[in-house]
Amino acid sequence: MNPQADSTPPLLRWNGTTPLLMSLVVIGMIVADLVRHGLHAPRHDEGTADHISILLMFGQIPIMASFALAGRHEWRRVRPVLTLQVALWGLTYALSLL
Repeated sequence: MNPQADSTPPLLRWNGTTPLLMSLVVIGMIVADLVRHGLHAPRHDEGTADHISILLMFGQIPIMASFALAGRHEWRRVRPVLTLQVALWGLTYALSLL
């Protein structure tokens, strides 16, 4: 199938939506932890939620790479979704530093 002939909007493709959902899940987990413990939550990286967060965040990298490579011929359509993916990824790491 020709990638240029794909009429599916980039946001509705599996590799366009999945990283966004993965980031939103991790952001939700961080916000829930902040609500539960406040800004001075105990620092640890041994809980189940922490391991799930790590898997979700680093699991996005190959999906985002496949999205960028698959959309290289339609860069103008793919760029906003890729920018949103990277922004949410950065926001997640910024929130985890609180």
